[in-house]
Amino acid sequence: MKKVFKSFKIFLLLIFIVISCFAFIYKDKIKLYINIGEKYVNLQKDTSSIPKVNNSRNMKASDFETIVYKNTNNVPLTLDIYKAKKQLSKGSPVILYVHGGSWIYGDKNIPSVLSPPLDSFREEGFTIISVEYRLMKPGVSFDRPTSDVKDAIRWVYKNKDVYNFNSNEIGVLGISSGAHLSLLASYTDDKQFMDDKNLENYPSKVKYLIDFLGPTDLSTLDTSKANWDMNNILKSVPNVKELTSKYSPISYVHNGAPKTLMIYSKNDTLVPYKNGVELYNKCKENNVFAKLIPLENCNHDLSGLSKEDMLTLSKEVLKFILQNSSI
Repeated sequence: MKKVFKSFKIFLLLIFIVISCFAFIYKDKIKLYINIGEKYVNLQKDTSSIPKVNNSRNMKASDFETIVYKNTNNVPLTLDIYKAKKQLSKGSPVILYVHGGSWIYGDKNIPSVLSPPLDSFREEGFTIISVEYRLMKPGVSFDRPTSDVKDAIRWVYKNKDVYNFNSNEIGVLGISSGAHLSLLASYTDDKQFMDDKNLENYPSKVKYLIDFLGPTDLSTLDTSKANWDMNNILKSVPNVKELTSKYSPISYVHNGAPKTLMIYSKNDTLVPYKNGVELYNKCKENNVFAKLIPLENCNHDLSGLSKEDMLTLSKEVLKFILQNSSI
């Protein structure tokens, strides 16, 4: 009996040691889950804190920094760096934000609708980087803005030691046309869409991608809903069919593409919901992890976004980043 009791104590001691080792090794990950979970619970309890959709900068910018990441043909392009609020032993994971605006408008100010989840990650050691890219005009293809986004990723690799970035933990989040450019930049290989000579020798691989309402097949766009400037650009293209094939992200899905969270609205008339469905199916065909989140009521510009959809959006974005972060 004493031997059995002694063996049982040894067994319990071994379990305790294993659990202690596990908790020590994954303590940062456990803390991240707990802290982010608390913020989401607080958001659920107080929905009055959910911001209205607008384009104003709403991030906490006490250590906000703007730097030039490339200079092509005397055109300086900048990044806004929202620094991490705490240090992590393996370096700071990076989330790049790529703005929308029909490829011809917009700026890198982060919309207030994204501020709560992104600020939550800053407080847990993540760096948020908002990307400026060249806007399109008649006669200009998608090569320029796509190479800008890809060069921004390359810049992170080049400067990982300067800013203490963890280059194994790079994610990209894009909205609308910014999601289209993010998909193109993330699904294509390192040698595609090269522009800046100082960055061309660096990788452009990302770990995961969050796609908000991005056109995945340009042939599905309802151009009757597009603005005059966008239609004017399309009219300047000699071969629209060739353009839609070459610059549709769905054409570049391959085994090994980054994990992708897709968020599309069933009420979107400009970028139909089937863009998300077809990309999701193509990812599954190629054994790429993908998840599609439907929004019920909002329009393409996120107007009409209900608090229920906002909570769903926040929860899924938080959960996706957590599941794909190895800090």
